[in-house]
Amino acid sequence: MSRSMRFILTLCAVLGTTLALADPPARVGRLAVVENGVNFRVDRSDAGGPASINWPISSGAEVETERRGRAEIWVGSTAFRLAGSSELHFPAVDDRQISAQLLRGTLTVSILEREQSDDVTVQTPEGLVRFAGPGRYRIDVQGDHSELTTQAGRASFDDGERRQPVAAGEKASFYGGGRMQIDNDEGPDAFDRWVATRENAALANAGSRYVSPAMTGYQDLDTYGDWQSLPDYGAVWYPRAVADDWAPYRFGRWVWIAPWGWTWVDRAPWGFAPFHYGRWVQVRGRWGWVPGSYVARPVYAPALVAWIGNPGWSVSFSFGSAPAVGWFPLAPREVYVPGFRASPTYVRQINVTHIHDVKIVDRALRDGPHRHYAYRDQPRAVTVVPAQHLREGRPITAGELGRHEPRELTRAPQARAVPDSTWLPRPSREERREAPGGRANEGRASRDVAPLMRPPANERQPDGRRDDQQRMEMQQREAQQKQEIQRRETEQKEGRQRDQLRLEVQQREAQQRQEIQRREAEQQEGRRRDQQRQETQQREAQQKQEMQRREAGQHEGRQREQQRMEVQQREALQRQEIQRQEAQQQEGRRRDQQRLEMQQREAQQKQEMQRQEAQQQEARRRDQQRVEMQQREMQQRQDMQRQEAQQQEARRRDQQQRMEAQQRETQQRQEQRPPESRGGNREGGERGPR
Repeated sequence: MSRSMRFILTLCAVLGTTLALADPPARVGRLAVVENGVNFRVDRSDAGGPASINWPISSGAEVETERRGRAEIWVGSTAFRLAGSSELHFPAVDDRQISAQLLRGTLTVSILEREQSDDVTVQTPEGLVRFAGPGRYRIDVQGDHSELTTQAGRASFDDGERRQPVAAGEKASFYGGGRMQIDNDEGPDAFDRWVATRENAALANAGSRYVSPAMTGYQDLDTYGDWQSLPDYGAVWYPRAVADDWAPYRFGRWVWIAPWGWTWVDRAPWGFAPFHYGRWVQVRGRWGWVPGSYVARPVYAPALVAWIGNPGWSVSFSFGSAPAVGWFPLAPREVYVPGFRASPTYVRQINVTHIHDVKIVDRALRDGPHRHYAYRDQPRAVTVVPAQHLREGRPITAGELGRHEPRELTRAPQARAVPDSTWLPRPSREERREAPGGRANEGRASRDVAPLMRPPANERQPDGRRDDQQRMEMQQREAQQKQEIQRRETEQKEGRQRDQLRLEVQQREAQQRQEIQRREAEQQEGRRRDQQRQETQQREAQQKQEMQRREAGQHEGRQREQQRMEVQQREALQRQEIQRQEAQQQEGRRRDQQRLEMQQREAQQKQEMQRQEAQQQEARRRDQQRVEMQQREMQQRQDMQRQEAQQQEARRRDQQQRMEAQQRETQQRQEQRPPESRGGNREGGERGPR
């Protein structure tokens, strides 16, 4: 064996050991939308098949759309949307990077959060696309060039020699040999409108108020359910329109995905985040999903369930008794212990949304899972299917479920871990990637050879031919033994050849990676040498070029700033126009209001004037009446005074007349008396008292 081959094998062994000891990625993607013809492969060694929604997207995944097909993949808060006749690979999806590779067709990348823009890159045949912030970016790979259209945000294209920024509203075309052309965006087409509709629906989702935007699959929750807050659990999401016999992890299928192992793929259009994060709870007979405490970067889990059964456990189904396996969802504050290799820190992080005390998690790792689960004996929560059904990855339907009473579930053995190869043998590569609906294992011809048997005594030949017959039988047995040995050697040789082929594939992949790294190192070294030579020979020219570049950059910056200002001015003008129209409408409404108020005031003034005139007329009438009354009273007083004066005058005249009459009478009497009587009377009068 050559030294290079030994080095490659050693490197593969080291890489394999490192990968075995490393924790799985906490971040995965999700195949969210599949329209018309879309094909999917787990990696390059996979034969592939029709894609199904909610399939986890991890490193090595490949998605290909047919002519009229469309696909949508979410990784956290970033969406990758493919048009028809496109092929997209994901070389790396982990906690540090989301690396995509567009081989052909059209891809739109929508980045909703600033924290994820630095992690995302898209490789095209002409170079690498990087993103400077949130936005929407369209990438087209044509026959001889690649196109980058920044519909919103800021991006750049790196062809290995220079890094070209592409601002919002610009479309850059990159050809081989460093040729480049920048134009204005030509406007949206049917695919852009579809992307805008999908993006607007995601932006309108309110689920990000309750969960982290880094949680893959939360975008569909508001469309298919409702949020409520409960004192014991916080935010709880309830799905709408589920069947009466529905339960979490019941209608879907199990698939084997490395490195996590058995992974649940739900058939509901919203069935990703609620089955890989958080816990489930029953509230008044209704299932609700509890995401738990807010975590900036939640950790993905293949399925948050506990298992029931063991390799010898069998139950009754509609078709008869068969080996079975069961599971049920974990409730809040129940520890999830993964069945794959992981560090204690990883297990604490995957449980931190519901268990804040690390001692509880460490105790579960040390002593095993819970002994008492909330939904362990509830038929509404436990799902039981034939073990072969799960291993083959068939979709679970209502007719294939086992119906069991709580007493029977109580007697069922509690599994201490995820089913291993002794209970559920790991499916072959062909069985791991079957199309939705699965297929049953086909019968295989047995390779076992029937045991050699000696002929019965009554069939043995008599006479002297018996020894010849025995010799022939012995020769036949020896020949059969040789054939059996040769067959076994052939099978072993075929096994070694398969292992050799697998090893060669791994070696070729390692060689390809090393070759890519070597070429990149050589290119970097060549660029470094060229750079040094250019710096040594053309410092002055470089200074001029630097000045020109700075001036060009400043000019370009001024142009971008001018374009940004023009966009802002247009937006400001539009806002001003809207405000002016609103102001005009308000002014019109204000004028109408003023006109109405003026008319009302005029009517009120007229009424007031009429009222005042009526009051004045009434006052004048009252004054006139008062004057007339005074005049009448004065006339009456004058009449009374005149009457009194007349009466006094009449009384005076009467008195005077009476006095005159008395005097006349007295005078007459005196005149009629004799003189003596007049004297006696005078004397008597003089003597008498006065």
